[in-house]
Amino acid sequence: MTFNRVLVAGVLAFSIGSAQAALNDRGGGLLYDDVLNITWLKDANYAKTSGYDADGAMNWSAANTWADNLVFHDSVRNVDYSDWRLAKN
Repeated sequence: MTFNRVLVAGVLAFSIGSAQAALNDRGGGLLYDDVLNITWLKDANYAKTSGYDADGAMNWSAANTWADNLVFHDSVRNVDYSDWRLAKN
């Protein structure tokens, strides 16, 4: 199984309920989900965009390795984030 357009998120906490999330553009390529309390990469295929993978399609193991080693520079805040995880179904 391959995961095209792998979404990664810095998981902070999960909320249970039926509330609808608002995705707030934080700038610097980041979106904040106010229900899940997590930040997503705005570019859902960042593995390809960043040059890490030619087409962004990776198996689960390769995608986890990529997320575990991802350091994303937030140009708005001039901060590097390295605590990324894959979104789970």
